[in-house]
Amino acid sequence: MKKMKKRIALLCLTALTIGFMASCRRMDVGYLRTTGASFTPDSINVFHNIDPTSDRAVGNLPFVSTRIQGVAGTNPVNFELAGVKAGSPEQEQLFLKLCREGEISVTGGLVVVSLKAVKQLPNGRYRLSLRVYNEDHEAVLENVFKVVVTDDELPVD
Repeated sequence: MKKMKKRIALLCLTALTIGFMASCRRMDVGYLRTTGASFTPDSINVFHNIDPTSDRAVGNLPFVSTRIQGVAGTNPVNFELAGVKAGSPEQEQLFLKLCREGEISVTGGLVVVSLKAVKQLPNGRYRLSLRVYNEDHEAVLENVFKVVVTDDELPVD
């Protein structure tokens, strides 16, 4: 009788263990919150014609946005360009090509546009969508930032 009880107990314990293992599933790591994520200001003006004696021209310094705000999550939180909308498909393809070449980048929540990229981009407005992601979460922020390309710097009043 004792042997029978031990076998039943062992069988129940085995069944219980198998049941627990079968019911376990991988839990998502961390979190990612992008509700209310935005840039302030939400655009950057870049210019074809800059003063050749300016620090930007002399140092070949890129145009850089402010850092995106309102993104929180388990580190590392990564950013990449998810898409661009412009005045024509050709402009969109050129913008994406410059991104692949590294002339335009989204790094650490900043949009960086090199002077080489500015010289190649036609005048216009480029609306960017960003993909924000970490190990187990991701979100796409549609039309969250604009790059405005013009010939000359805006006059300061």
